[in-house]
Amino acid sequence: MSEVDLFGDPVLSREEARGRPEHQWTRENSNKVLIAFAMRRSVKEAASAIGVSVPTLRKHYFSEVAKRDAAGLRMEMTQLARLNKAAEDGNVAAEKELLKHLEKARLRELSNSVASTPNAAPTRRKGKKEQALEAAAQVDGIYAPPTPPPLLN
Repeated sequence: MSEVDLFGDPVLSREEARGRPEHQWTRENSNKVLIAFAMRRSVKEAASAIGVSVPTLRKHYFSEVAKRDAAGLRMEMTQLARLNKAAEDGNVAAEKELLKHLEKARLRELSNSVASTPNAAPTRRKGKKEQALEAAAQVDGIYAPPTPPPLLN
């Protein structure tokens, strides 16, 4: 087994051939990349997390890069499925946690529906003078304004 440094990368010895050896895909690095995408990190950040360049990441982890937009949702659904499995097996703590996640999703959906509902344009309050003019125009009976004379031709 070869030596690894603090971050788990292999330490290269001087006896090897010239140049750097080609990067090899590993499940561990694949999981790191997927977790980075689930955390909404960029391709550049995911590449630096495993110690490779962006072109190398795109070359060796192309399927992970293709799943980048759905990685967060897929991670959340995988965790919820695991919680559900544990709850089915009788784990009460898993049941409680699953209910918390479901309630959180309901609240998120409710807040989105409330936020997307268009508010009716608020009616402008009439001022004192506008109210007095309207009231004066609606007077009838003996105090009603007289009708204007007909137009003569």
